[in-house]
Amino acid sequence: MKLTETLSLPMPAQDVAAMYADPRYATVRGEVLGAQDASSSVEGDVQAAFTVSTDLSMPTDRVPDIARPFVGSSITVREVQQWSAPQADGSRTGTTHLVVVGTPASMTASVSMTPGAEGTTDIVIDGELVAKVPVLGKRLEKAAMPYVSRVLKAEQKAARTYRDGASA
Repeated sequence: MKLTETLSLPMPAQDVAAMYADPRYATVRGEVLGAQDASSSVEGDVQAAFTVSTDLSMPTDRVPDIARPFVGSSITVREVQQWSAPQADGSRTGTTHLVVVGTPASMTASVSMTPGAEGTTDIVIDGELVAKVPVLGKRLEKAAMPYVSRVLKAEQKAARTYRDGASA
């Protein structure tokens, strides 16, 4: 199922890239999402192309009812973001791959990071949410879409919290 989200983050693009590469951001993002645990690792240099892998252990109390038979009391969401080296204006392109570990659900998307108005950065996520379950796949995707959208949009709050130096 097609998924497109546009996020506005409250800092310049070079600061957004540094935030993504900072393990503290995974912790802040986890707190905003109510995760039980959060961790991340980085490959590469944030001044060039880099990859960030993040694991979030999340409770399943907000998972759609149709998906409950496929999950236990918690899930691990694994996200891998690959970012290109920055252009002169700080913009980047990349991909993100999100998997709910142990389930047939995943999302693959192209992403872009572009300078926005007044020191902000726009992140555009354009991808496909897939639940590979015979007969129920499309229904699961439709039910999961609002949940995935909320998780993606929580990045705006997490970025503000990170920028302000406080925990969620």
